[in-house]
Amino acid sequence: MAKRDYYEILGIEKSTDERSIKKAYRKLARKHHPDASSESPEIAEKKFKEISEAYEVLADSEKRKRYDQFGHKGVDFGGGGFSWDQFSHEGDISDLFGQLFGGRQGGGGGMGSIFSQLFGGGQSQPNNRGNDLRYDITLDLKEAFTGIEKEVTIPREDSCKKCNGSGAAEGGTARTCSTCAGQGIVRKVMQRGFMQTVSTDNCSDCRGSGSVIDKPCNGCKGSGTVSVDKKIKLKIPAGADDGYRLRMRGQGSAGPNNGPKGDLYIVVNVKRHEIFQRQDNEIVLDLEISPSQAVLGDSMRVPTLAGNVKLSIPSGTQSGDVLRLKGKGMPDITRPSLKGSQHVRINVKVPKPNGKTRKLWEELKKLDSTKPSFMDRMRDTFG
Repeated sequence: MAKRDYYEILGIEKSTDERSIKKAYRKLARKHHPDASSESPEIAEKKFKEISEAYEVLADSEKRKRYDQFGHKGVDFGGGGFSWDQFSHEGDISDLFGQLFGGRQGGGGGMGSIFSQLFGGGQSQPNNRGNDLRYDITLDLKEAFTGIEKEVTIPREDSCKKCNGSGAAEGGTARTCSTCAGQGIVRKVMQRGFMQTVSTDNCSDCRGSGSVIDKPCNGCKGSGTVSVDKKIKLKIPAGADDGYRLRMRGQGSAGPNNGPKGDLYIVVNVKRHEIFQRQDNEIVLDLEISPSQAVLGDSMRVPTLAGNVKLSIPSGTQSGDVLRLKGKGMPDITRPSLKGSQHVRINVKVPKPNGKTRKLWEELKKLDSTKPSFMDRMRDTFG
């Protein structure tokens, strides 16, 4: 299958500079990273690999030059396609991954664990690893603007204190599981015509531990884990948008028989605001003004997420005009010091005249009637 054009993958032009290439990569990496994407893991991983391969080439001036001259053949990695072992921007990518997915999560793992999880490199995870957990948290727009720190209670499995996670009662012993020969996994072979498929799964007899306990702990029934409500402090960064996911390594459930803990994924939901509309890092506010304010101009205070600020309305403002308040939008989640703008959409509200105002409007109408209309000017021009 022919490869897609690298410029097309990143959604950029061939003349795009290095800084804009990196910006495009950041945006797509956040969107399609398997930990953040709403797509299936297989599709997200495929897209993420494709995006990263394109960035690897276009971010390197020498490789980009060869690609522009010879296409994919000019940057073919040894004839075998793209390989993470040949990734020359690991330092840059590591920093980027930290900002996008790991910089605020705490815990270990780093680049090695990320790449091995995504692309199959390195050793597989222990088969008795605990389950990953998901916790949904709802914020209002102001909380998303400022970021929050909050303590929440998460139901999860922790190691049993009675048996220290071993699953065995005092005096109990463990023997090698005969079903899986102590491997913790069983292989299943399926034959379909000339095709043979081999798959692996946790052994159900030993729950993936490789051993069977003759005298199980009565506190955890031999599993090594018990259900608890764990209090955890969350820190949601300023600028979090609806659907933002925060990964907390090692805060999921403990695995059976002293298995390592899974991860906790915090999913942010942001409620709609009464008057503000959010568009990425931009905020939109609809503002009604009177005809006199539109004609003469005015200075008034308008609300923003950071508080009320002064807005100057120029004379001659029309309905549909948009006035910009720079730096009054949402902070960028990767660089909180950078903020979007607030866009104030003007709507000139025409009032229904009463006895007093009707006379004023009639006077204005007389003034307008002394000026040649558009049709009068057309007739004068073309006869």
